[in-house]
Amino acid sequence: MQSRNAITLLSLPQLLFHIVSLLIVGHLCLSDLVNPAFGYPIGFMAILFLLLRLLFKRYYLDYVLIIFACSHFYYGNNHGGLWNYVNVAALLLYSFVEPWWERSSNLSPFQKTVLGGLFLFNTLGLFFVAESSIAGRFEGFMVSLSYGLLFLFILQLPPKIALFNRVLLVLAGLGLWSLVIALNQKAMLLESVSPLLPKGNGDSLEIHGWEEYENKSERVDGPFKDFELFAEYMSLLYALFLPILISRTGQYFKLNAGIPLLAVGGAFLCVLMTVTRSSILLLVVISFFYLLYYRSHFIRKPALLIAIGVFVSFIIIIGPYIGLDYIFERFNELDFSRLSSGSAKSVEAINRGETYQAGLERLVAKDWLIGYGYGVSEHYSMAFFGIPNSEMRDYHNLYLSLPIMLGWIGTCLFVALLVSHFYQTITACRVATQPHLEALILGMSVLWVVFFINEFKIQAIREPNYLMLIWCWLGFSIQANRLSSRTVKNKAALNALVPTYTI
Repeated sequence: MQSRNAITLLSLPQLLFHIVSLLIVGHLCLSDLVNPAFGYPIGFMAILFLLLRLLFKRYYLDYVLIIFACSHFYYGNNHGGLWNYVNVAALLLYSFVEPWWERSSNLSPFQKTVLGGLFLFNTLGLFFVAESSIAGRFEGFMVSLSYGLLFLFILQLPPKIALFNRVLLVLAGLGLWSLVIALNQKAMLLESVSPLLPKGNGDSLEIHGWEEYENKSERVDGPFKDFELFAEYMSLLYALFLPILISRTGQYFKLNAGIPLLAVGGAFLCVLMTVTRSSILLLVVISFFYLLYYRSHFIRKPALLIAIGVFVSFIIIIGPYIGLDYIFERFNELDFSRLSSGSAKSVEAINRGETYQAGLERLVAKDWLIGYGYGVSEHYSMAFFGIPNSEMRDYHNLYLSLPIMLGWIGTCLFVALLVSHFYQTITACRVATQPHLEALILGMSVLWVVFFINEFKIQAIREPNYLMLIWCWLGFSIQANRLSSRTVKNKAALNALVPTYTI
């Protein structure tokens, strides 16, 4: 790749144009507007050409952000996702011209061993354990390869403020568009078949037993077509942007002061509109944690507390329009005595008794030294339930599902990768010398805490496009740690050059 100290960037209008253009082309080639026998190959090649053009012009960060942004939208998830396939094709083709994968990624020997072992055991499961079709296994292999290649590609980027200037801006923009999608789904203003503005699950909610509230969808599912994943993701954005907002460090990332505010407020509203109790409770915990962590800011600037009060009042005022009364109704359904009276009753109290039981029964059915390997569609159902198409989607718990997908060895490697990174993030937060880096890495730390907790009630491996986002988050988080570490080393080196005098 080009010099590790340089980042070539498109202008922001150009980046937005590329993202929207690829999303539109992707929609056309997967829609019923054109014959899929011709539309999909033509659309795929057009997207691949545009992505390769970016790579050859060395717009590496913009390439990553385009794949990252597009993966927020539901495109062909049943077969691994359109963006996974174009990503793996683009990076493999580009590697013949520029062997970027040979460059040092600055991964520790431990991380390299874990990643290599994880890919190995995932592949062994796909080829020797899985009972799904050859096509299903091939889908799983290509999607897994896509995750690994993009993750390593992110780690090739130089860890600089310029990287996070753009990452945070793109995240804020995606968060605000997700709010537009959620409001449209809640009010059912526009019926759209496009993944760019998907309609809600109002029709399917009634089939699955969900009540209707004033003829509106009770639970918005955002761009993911899944309200639980949408609630988790918006919680992650809330955790990331709130410390940047409170500490007023957005200007260091060249963000207008209103951008973190809109990102935090939009993420909060989105979580409320999903009516997902676990995520709403996590928002409360996150908020109190940051209030304590930045208590000195609130003491010096009481206006921050006034702003919080205004926002709470705003939520109460618009409550009837976002289903606030239904949120309270769902919380009233919880039996808190059962939540604290033992594991079995607790599982039933959070509506997970049947799914958790199915997961436990599947776990004891085999030794799972090596799992099925990661896959989608038919492969996914075969792994969890032994049949191609199950009425139950999954176990709603990442920790029950990992051993079946990756085996016990692969699960240990995956957990070791995440936990070791989380430890490094906490360490980087403690040694951060600049307030904006402290806020960024603190947000990343809380983000991973929220993710680990929420995965007891949902699983990120459910949708391939969503899991791509988690791998991107891991890459961005590692880069944030490197940026902080490099800043500390540079400051230490600078101090070493300053002579000291004693009297």
